[in-house]
Amino acid sequence: MSDDFYFDNAAADRAEQFFPECLVHVKGALAGKPFHLEGWQSKIMRDVFGWKRADGTRRYRKVYCEIARKNGKSTFAAGIAIYLLLCDRELGSEIYSAASTRDQASLVYGMAASMLRHSPTLSKHVTIRDSVKRIIHKKSDSFYRAISADAEGAHGFNAHGIIFDEVHTQPTRELWDVLDTSTGARSQPLTFAITTAGHDRDSICWELHQYAEAVRDGQIKDDAFYPVLYAAGQDDDWRDEKSWEKANPCIDVSLSRDYLREQCKRA
Repeated sequence: MSDDFYFDNAAADRAEQFFPECLVHVKGALAGKPFHLEGWQSKIMRDVFGWKRADGTRRYRKVYCEIARKNGKSTFAAGIAIYLLLCDRELGSEIYSAASTRDQASLVYGMAASMLRHSPTLSKHVTIRDSVKRIIHKKSDSFYRAISADAEGAHGFNAHGIIFDEVHTQPTRELWDVLDTSTGARSQPLTFAITTAGHDRDSICWELHQYAEAVRDGQIKDDAFYPVLYAAGQDDDWRDEKSWEKANPCIDVSLSRDYLREQCKRA
């Protein structure tokens, strides 16, 4: 590892422990129970928030996480949005969760708002305005807002954190580019793109997928980019349960193996 970076254990611990200490699940069989991170989620939180540059700011500025459906990605993304809003020590921060449609953009926001309402510790520090999909943290003069591809005024944003949900559904790259360029004035912005795999090879998602593979495989050196790719290999047998495990780190947790067996039989 380059001498330009160092690992801050305290920062990594703080980010990882925030979930079970402050957040609970709000849907499904785990509703009401502390949000304990799965192994793959813990690794992301510790790496992204633990690795620092020589000046103490965050090393990683972009995360691309590609993972199959039903692995808890929206819940995880909502927790990250809350952490960026309340715990990242950025005054006047602007956090956005973005998606292609208003309904999709509302998913992560709705999860975050529900988590905050269920937290006696955090709820007293925020104002939640569902009518405009906005959460305000008065102490730091910061807010979190859900936006979609047709959002007005996006060119005037000054984003500190961006949660980009289902990048593969973006009709164009315009929203990605507008939000990406809006982070320029921040000292340690974070864009967290989390998506299932898509099919359009002319899309921004495919471009990010290829870039993530190249960084992961060492073909491109980008110390600020953090690639996470859960997928079976091109030569793997899609009927083999070992292949399913490669694409589904939450198999047997939030995703039933029996469900995948049924889907496989139908396919």
